[in-house]
Amino acid sequence: MKHKGFSLIEVLVAMSITVILVASVYFSFSNILIGRAKIKDIMAREREIYFTLDLIRSDIQNAFLSVNSGSPEETHKTIFRAEEDSPVTHLTFASINKVRMQADIKQCDQTEIEYYGQSEDGENVLYRRESFWVDEFPERGGNVYPVFSGFKRLRFEFWDDNNDEWRPVWNTESADNLNVLPTKVKITMEVDDGHYDKPPYLIETVVNIRMIRPLSF
Repeated sequence: MKHKGFSLIEVLVAMSITVILVASVYFSFSNILIGRAKIKDIMAREREIYFTLDLIRSDIQNAFLSVNSGSPEETHKTIFRAEEDSPVTHLTFASINKVRMQADIKQCDQTEIEYYGQSEDGENVLYRRESFWVDEFPERGGNVYPVFSGFKRLRFEFWDDNNDEWRPVWNTESADNLNVLPTKVKITMEVDDGHYDKPPYLIETVVNIRMIRPLSF
């Protein structure tokens, strides 16, 4: 009985089909992994953005003013000052912060907060300064650290009850807003997600300030 084997051409055709099938499975699986990695990166980025906005909201909603300057040896001064700047509206204020940022450190609930931005190596960086003690120098002291990077702009606007409009600046030391906080603050972040060819988009939120009138402590 004569046994017939595979010819060389048949073997080559079978190998070619196998290679094509393996390559198709590999590239399909590779695209799935790439897609999952992109989704993971996007979700991590979104969490970073909303964590930043939640931190800013918490600081601002607990902003306060005090008309009591303290004894001469314990002078403290509170302000709420916002100036137009790029890429971040420069905002300085006092806040009652219930969150302990560091362990084993003496700190009271009253803190000085400052937000500002800088462009470094072509990337915008949001900085937050916090001083654990309210003293006579509300615009200096404490620690500075970067909070967020890779955005186009962060803008604060302030609701003027007298004129029913949003204002780009605020100063509790000026005649217009002497010792009065805005009732609410609009926070607008423009995010440029260049990694995935998405156009810039805006994230906007409004936070109400709890203590509008000055406190007496």
